Amino acid sequence: MLPVIRVENLSKKYRLGVINRQMLVDQIESWVARKFGRPDPHANVFEHATDRMPTPYDFWALKDVCFEIEKGDIVGVMGRNGSGKSTLLKVLSRITAPTEGKALLHGRLASLLEVGTGFNYELTGKENVFLNGSILGLKDREIHARYDSIVEFAEIDDFMETPVKRYSSGMRVRLAFAVAAHLDPDILILDEVLAVGDAKFQEKCLNRIEEIRRSGVTVLFVSHSAELVAKLCTKGIVLQEGRVVATGTAKEATRHYLRSMNLSTSGEILSGFPEPRVGMLSGHVAKILADQAPPGRVVVNIPVETREGVCVVDVGWASEVKMKTLRTEPTWSAAPDISVQVISSSHSEEQIARNIVPLMNASAREVWVVHPDGALVKHKQRDLEFMIPNAPTTL
Repeated sequence: MLPVIRVENLSKKYRLGVINRQMLVDQIESWVARKFGRPDPHANVFEHATDRMPTPYDFWALKDVCFEIEKGDIVGVMGRNGSGKSTLLKVLSRITAPTEGKALLHGRLASLLEVGTGFNYELTGKENVFLNGSILGLKDREIHARYDSIVEFAEIDDFMETPVKRYSSGMRVRLAFAVAAHLDPDILILDEVLAVGDAKFQEKCLNRIEEIRRSGVTVLFVSHSAELVAKLCTKGIVLQEGRVVATGTAKEATRHYLRSMNLSTSGEILSGFPEPRVGMLSGHVAKILADQAPPGRVVVNIPVETREGVCVVDVGWASEVKMKTLRTEPTWSAAPDISVQVISSSHSEEQIARNIVPLMNASAREVWVVHPDGALVKHKQRDLEFMIPNAPTTL
């Protein structure tokens, strides 16, 4: 059987450190400055202390990527942030051209890469439905035949005559998914877009994806949720630093992905505390949070993905609002509002001290550090009050 998608030695290179200009004369002046090691006269931000232009260099977002996808497969694409997932989908969607190699697709392609992609914000929801259908090659009568189903699925029928620029992000993703899923594509590409919708709409979308799969449509699905990929997909691809490091069944791919994140199963994420003393101190903190924190959820052993890597929060408190917006598998996409780390043999004092700023940058309002002697030291975001001002300083 001929593969629906065949990718052969696909590579994509970006040139970093080069500032593009609107005017040719500006580009020439910037090039001359770089050539002679002078400050760029057109740079918006310039480090005067260095008195040098940044040295341009090549960055390979994808490198020698090869795989084949058969008709009717649902393929989950996984990888840490910056691994090349979105670049791969943009190349497959013909949004950007590859630097090397080729990607061959057979059939009509519909892609939903981010909220509002492909929409003209000045047009109404109804007009955008017909615009997207025309782009996919459908005739007006074919779009008319599907229009009622699209509106019913999106559940925004009262706003179809409203310009899309006035939609919320949730309304845009509802309409975008409904359009992509009801215009009979042969290949459907989805890039982590379901995270925007509410839980009920996500379930509705997943059921629709399953219906699409049974009809023979091929789906390429990017997600950080290993549990979702294992449940929904038939095959999986894992990317790391722009290269394919694992392919196979969905379970095999998710197992490799979790191992690369130093996690094995979702059960191990909440595996308890390895030391009795650590467990006792963590229990004291958990009780304080449960008794004195505002309404929310107390959590334990949470891996949080930060720019500096994964930081494990021993105990935390997260508001209900944050819980609704988080990605939690296999790592949390943001830190709990109150993130507690307990110094132990596995978490040294130096390591925890390094984790304070990354956790704050990952939206923690407070970071508590618990010392072996029971001392509790609290750090907070600047200009914010402590959420539990009367928390004890010794446990």
